[in-house]
Amino acid sequence: MKILAIETSGKVASAALLEDYKIISEIVLNTKLVHSVMLIDLIDKVLKNASSEIDDIDLFAVSIGPGSFTGLRIGVSTIKGFCYATSKPCVGIDTLMALCYNFWACSDFLMPILDAKSQKVFTGIFKFENGKLKTYHPTSILDIEEAKELAKKYEPILLGEGLDIYDFSEFKISPKFLQYQKASNVGILAYEFAQEGKVCSHFNLVPVYLKKSYAERDHNT
Repeated sequence: MKILAIETSGKVASAALLEDYKIISEIVLNTKLVHSVMLIDLIDKVLKNASSEIDDIDLFAVSIGPGSFTGLRIGVSTIKGFCYATSKPCVGIDTLMALCYNFWACSDFLMPILDAKSQKVFTGIFKFENGKLKTYHPTSILDIEEAKELAKKYEPILLGEGLDIYDFSEFKISPKFLQYQKASNVGILAYEFAQEGKVCSHFNLVPVYLKKSYAERDHNT
């Protein structure tokens, strides 16, 4: 099964082509370039590096949140377009779960930290058991002190780009090269979901925001 996966939920932009669990081609960029400007070129390069075309893809995958409103909309809209054009299925993947695959099979609890703005973070507690990722605290939005209390309870390894913004230095922090999102993790989880029959059409693919956008909040005040 050929899988095209993309990750646009945060600062990192990434695209990957996988065949089942095997990563064929991947590009990860942690720059200030705008996802809307670079994403299609990124996908095109990933496919060309593998001598593949969009019609070769059997399954499309994208991180659906939590994360940046703009980034999630760009990623989901792009995958919806590909699914519509090719009549192929897709899978939406929780951003935090995909991030945990940087530590696949690690025996520690894992706690991703992503910036939710206004002194809040997107986070959860996960752990690999027998090769499968188990959820101990579901993906949530917490203020910094609540997140620190959760970390004290589980004593996890912390990872994620939110650590570039908020100080969690009293806890066990992952090395920088394992802190950030990447599309191949999204693709690996998508393959596992597909094996369980958990795929959908582009009509059912939606982002998971967990909070209202600034525009929505301003409209309601």
